[in-house]
Amino acid sequence: MPRGRQPAGIKSRGVEPLNRGCISGRLTPTFCLSLLFVLPLLLAADFQPLPSDPLIAPVHPFTLRDQDGKPFTPEQLRGKVWVAHFFFTTCTQGCEKTALAMKELQDRFRGKRDVVLVSISVNPENDSPDLLSAYAKDIGAEPGQWFFLTGPEKDVHDIVQKSFYQAVARNHGEKDPQKQIMHTFNLMIVDRDGNKVGYVEGRQPDSAEAVFRKVLEIASRRYTLPALNAGFNSAAALLLIGGYLAIRTRRETLHKAMMLAALTCSALFLAGYLYFHFMILRGESLRFVGPGPVRALYLAILLSHTVLAIVVAPLALIITYQGLTNQRPRHVKLARWTLPIWLYVSITGVVVYVMLYQIYPPY
Repeated sequence: MPRGRQPAGIKSRGVEPLNRGCISGRLTPTFCLSLLFVLPLLLAADFQPLPSDPLIAPVHPFTLRDQDGKPFTPEQLRGKVWVAHFFFTTCTQGCEKTALAMKELQDRFRGKRDVVLVSISVNPENDSPDLLSAYAKDIGAEPGQWFFLTGPEKDVHDIVQKSFYQAVARNHGEKDPQKQIMHTFNLMIVDRDGNKVGYVEGRQPDSAEAVFRKVLEIASRRYTLPALNAGFNSAAALLLIGGYLAIRTRRETLHKAMMLAALTCSALFLAGYLYFHFMILRGESLRFVGPGPVRALYLAILLSHTVLAIVVAPLALIITYQGLTNQRPRHVKLARWTLPIWLYVSITGVVVYVMLYQIYPPY
């Protein structure tokens, strides 16, 4: 273990009363304001929303050091949902419970790249990057997903008070290392745009569950458009089948209407797909988080879907033009190849959506 006082052990979770010494020591006006802001909610286990005030909601820029000694800024979490946690390694007044809540969140979100955990030490005089690195290993933190931050004490306390509106102060004259810093134990939830949306009192037995539900809700908002795109693919597949059955029964007008509707659905899917990947994800690819064999199946389906989608796009336009200009022999000949490819692409588009966003979501 690196130099510094040894971290307090993580014990079984439960509810314990607030320390009477929580407001001892010299309190700054910002700290007092923070207390007034959070004290009424300290015993609440449910999610507590924050107002969407542009002066309050944003997490203001800051720079600290992570457990590897590397600079860390909240800007690098832009586009992710994250949970901020305030603690110190020798604390036994509630940090062991909030640490367990964070560990439970880590276990539930492990490998999900859309969700990040950030633990900020409020006693950086003791909690060096080396000590935090050892602590992170002991608790089973996932590198790159759970960060432990430290820095100059004044900077850290200013960040906690002025950026997160949480209470923290050094308990002057206290020699017990477990009680040298008094602070609140809320788990703060930050959305993809870097705005605080609310918090949960981290010492409650069900705090991890409350945070988990809210993070899922916030993270899932990003994926409304893929659900709509899957709907377009589903509609296209049904219309293609209907169009095929219509022409088999010589109902050409119905066939034409259904095939044009299928083309429209496929075009809307393509537009939605491109918008989502280039405007929302900004070109970032989504990594499939399923296990090995399932991942191999997913990649096989995705590859065949992508290649055939590129092939079928011009073919669909050609057979549509041939049908509308009454080039019947050419239309029939090419449509025999185009229809099964088009149908496969539409169906596998739905399969890819279900596997990537429903069975193994990135959040």
